[in-house]
Amino acid sequence: MNYTKSGFTLIELLAVVLIIAILTSIAVPQYRRSVQRAESMEALTNLRTIFDSAKRYRAANSEAPLKLHGLDVSFFDADTPGNSSFNIGKFHYTFTTNGVSACRISAGSYANTYCFTMYYNYKSGSAQYKDLLACTSSTSKYSWLCEALSTSKLGSMYVIGS
Repeated sequence: MNYTKSGFTLIELLAVVLIIAILTSIAVPQYRRSVQRAESMEALTNLRTIFDSAKRYRAANSEAPLKLHGLDVSFFDADTPGNSSFNIGKFHYTFTTNGVSACRISAGSYANTYCFTMYYNYKSGSAQYKDLLACTSSTSKYSWLCEALSTSKLGSMYVIGS
């Protein structure tokens, strides 16, 4: 009787599973960071578009807009454009008299995530900043994102751009 070896041994299968587990443990966190970065870039693009439209509205009407409805921009996935706050994708946008903010929604709230805010005029001490884009994070889980996107720090805010 001749027996031919067919298939893999248990040790060989365990080695392959171990290698796959190690590669997965390295790749998944990097993938999540890439997805978070892409989502934040989308939010920054939307925020810049809304902010530029709000500046045009301010120039024409001598007052800051307090809702998306009425601006010269629209988003097909904005849930309530007639309110002062609305959601687009995974971000919650809010109009204020001094700017527009976009906060990441996490598990139904945006309290423990990160926010991008564009200010028409921002005063810090004796310094005056015009069209300031800032990132703030209320938790260390997302502070890496603000740090990675920022060019400088102003108090507790990370400034994006100049």
